[in-house]
Amino acid sequence: MSSEVLNNTTFILVRPEYLGNIGSTCRVMKNFGFTDLRLVNPPRNYKDAEARQMAVGAFDVLKNAVVYEKLEDAIADINMTVSTSSGRRRSRPLDNLADIVDDLAVKAESNKIAFVFGNERNGLLDEEVSLCNRRMRIESSEIYPSLNLAQSVGIIAYSLATTTAKHIDQPSAKKTVIELPNSAELKELIDQLDLLLGNIEFSRSYNKRLILQELKDGIDRMTPSRREAAILKGALFRLNGKLKSASNSSVEET
Repeated sequence: MSSEVLNNTTFILVRPEYLGNIGSTCRVMKNFGFTDLRLVNPPRNYKDAEARQMAVGAFDVLKNAVVYEKLEDAIADINMTVSTSSGRRRSRPLDNLADIVDDLAVKAESNKIAFVFGNERNGLLDEEVSLCNRRMRIESSEIYPSLNLAQSVGIIAYSLATTTAKHIDQPSAKKTVIELPNSAELKELIDQLDLLLGNIEFSRSYNKRLILQELKDGIDRMTPSRREAAILKGALFRLNGKLKSASNSSVEET
């Protein structure tokens, strides 16, 4: 498999409860060559005996896992963040893994991608899903669609590994890869949009969050390049500055 894809792919577990799942995740990641594991608010004893036992020969993945307090911090350097869900309780449509894995494999050649998994009982919170660029599900039985955490990681790791191998065997099929903004850079762009909405009094406070989320969803669907995002952010920054200056001048005149 491409070393770039291995190095650029991250698995993030948010509020995992069971040490066995954490250890099993480490093992299945290493089975397919992935090593970057990030944990958001794991149990304090996440490296204890049960996790080590389930990790078996992948204790290095467990030992090197980086712990964060907030998902926002864990994805700050990631260019394409994919939330995972069984599909229950989600009002927005979800992409199927089989439909997007080719695109993700291509993007991972030169961008950092991350798959985000929620708590075993309740999954990801809506606020956590909203931080991600794409929303994905693994197709499974409608009778019982919920997969074990480590099983989900394994299916995604296998799918990405085999898809990447296919691309290597068929170099003529490779697509031009665009460098994407990371999550921190995208947040700066959204912050400028937020400021603009306030400056032009576009929305009331009660629905401002919803409008911002719709704008972010639209930007995510467009998948702007890093340069395009920077240009748009710069233009919004200048516009907000002009609006502030005009507002200050108006106040002084009165």
